[in-house]
Amino acid sequence: MSFRVVDRARSGLNLAEARQSAFAHNTANALTEGHRRVRVDGAEGPDGGVEVRVSRETLPGPDLVRDVVESATTAVLYRANIAVVNAESERLGELLDLQG
Repeated sequence: MSFRVVDRARSGLNLAEARQSAFAHNTANALTEGHRRVRVDGAEGPDGGVEVRVSRETLPGPDLVRDVVESATTAVLYRANIAVVNAESERLGELLDLQG
C-alpha cells in the first residue's frame, strides 16, 4: 500500500471530520446571540495532503444554508477519500496475490 497516498487520503478525512464538527457546532449555536460561525478551510500541505484551518467568522449570526451546503459537500469529500483508501487496499491485495 502506498503510504503516501493513504496519508493524503487521511488528511482529506481529517478535513471532512473538522467540517462536520463545525457544522454541528454552528447548527447547535445558530440561535445563540453573538455566536460567530466556525469556519473550516483546507489548504494544500507541504507533503501534498490537506492542512485543516479553523477560524471564526468576523460577524456574528447564523448561515444555515451555507452550513447545509458545506455538510453535503463534506459527505462527498468523505466518500471520495474512503474510495482512495479502499482502492489502495485492493491494489495491495492484488500485489500480495501475485507474490503468493
